[in-house]
Amino acid sequence: MEKKIGKYTIIRRLGKGGMGSVYKGLVPEIDKVVAIKLLDPLEVMEDVLGYDKLREIFIFEARTMASFAQPFLVTAHDFAEDEKGRPFFVMEYLCKNLGDMIGEAFEVEKDCRVIPATKVLDYGLQILQALAFLHHRDIVHRDIKPQNILVTDDDTLKICDFGMALVEGVAFSGPDTMQVGSPYYTPPEQRKSPSTVDGRADLYAAAVLLYRMLTGKFPGMQSFSLSQVNPLYDMHWDAFFQKALSWDPDLRFQDARSMSVDLQKLRLHGGEQYDPDGHCLLADKDGDYTLRQQPLNVCRSKAAASFGLNERFRPLKPICNRITINDDLIFDAATGLSWKRQSSLYPLTLEQAEQYVQRLNNEQQGEETHWRLPTMDELLSLLGSEGRRILGAFLPEKSTWLWSCDLHGKHEAWFLNLDMRYAGTQDINCLNYVRPVCTINFESTQYSAQ
Repeated sequence: MEKKIGKYTIIRRLGKGGMGSVYKGLVPEIDKVVAIKLLDPLEVMEDVLGYDKLREIFIFEARTMASFAQPFLVTAHDFAEDEKGRPFFVMEYLCKNLGDMIGEAFEVEKDCRVIPATKVLDYGLQILQALAFLHHRDIVHRDIKPQNILVTDDDTLKICDFGMALVEGVAFSGPDTMQVGSPYYTPPEQRKSPSTVDGRADLYAAAVLLYRMLTGKFPGMQSFSLSQVNPLYDMHWDAFFQKALSWDPDLRFQDARSMSVDLQKLRLHGGEQYDPDGHCLLADKDGDYTLRQQPLNVCRSKAAASFGLNERFRPLKPICNRITINDDLIFDAATGLSWKRQSSLYPLTLEQAEQYVQRLNNEQQGEETHWRLPTMDELLSLLGSEGRRILGAFLPEKSTWLWSCDLHGKHEAWFLNLDMRYAGTQDINCLNYVRPVCTINFESTQYSAQ
């Protein structure tokens, strides 16, 4: 018997927090995929605050989110109660979040993946536009962190989770010992008196997030000088973060608009961000690599061993590509793989991706090529010395998320982020691009060297 929450059919639970659980569900009749947040508190939360208080906070969050009409904020668009009388609200279903992108795990203090600086600047402006709107409405989010920043398929950010928001002076509250916000992202004044903070608390958290995306680290207690560790950044970047990360809110940017103006003035100064995972070994320059072609079902705990990944889910040993190109194909002599020169024009679900590849084969009956979805081993070969640069040039704009044929349980599959160079998992209903691959006799095809 299928499970339901209200009128919505539940596919599976996506996660659980202190106050509620989030589910992936379907709208009846039209089968639109949505996210459903149900009041389902942890026992400790109910013991501390009581169910009635938690219900009040939950409805307050739903009302707040339903009032939004801003592109960088998640909106609630339906509200009801389930058969047990528990309230729930319905939101747009988004697959990606910044926490997954940078690889911030339960042990938050560990270094994470770095996002390219140009993308960080773009993301920062989107976040600050959202905060400007919230603060104009007298809303302080109080929990800006990577997991609360969702990413759409066209690379738009959306802030979510307003359970701790301070709205016109009314807010979630608990015992004096209860932390409001997340460690490392919360400013000092919020730790001391969470009910009296203003928008400058969110700006501090946003600055920590920007710094973490650029460096993979949290800003240090004494210094956050970027110019000393990377030639991309000059003293203007140092001055920006020194102001944005001040422990005294009066010395910070006083509003999101002024912080956004200064962020837009920052310039990158040649070179590229250091990537310790992105260079193949010279000793392997002329090597040949035999890569797995059959799909696997691999859980996350076994992925490193199965795919040859480091702790950031990047290749332990990037391949030294030897690439040549003709009108239709990109051939890598190091792996013996031929890649379709053009990827899918639009992002697809995994089922649609499989149909897309089958359609290519049906259209080319009698030819030597037999296209298929690549395995993760094959996709990871694109992160070698030439692969990412050359294949990235033939992808539609912002199409850096690529499906593999490898599964992660029943509901998820493995993908490659070509831009940030890591492997990850997503729900099979998420949308990613397709880069078909095949094994073809090199001698039978005329190639031009690149």
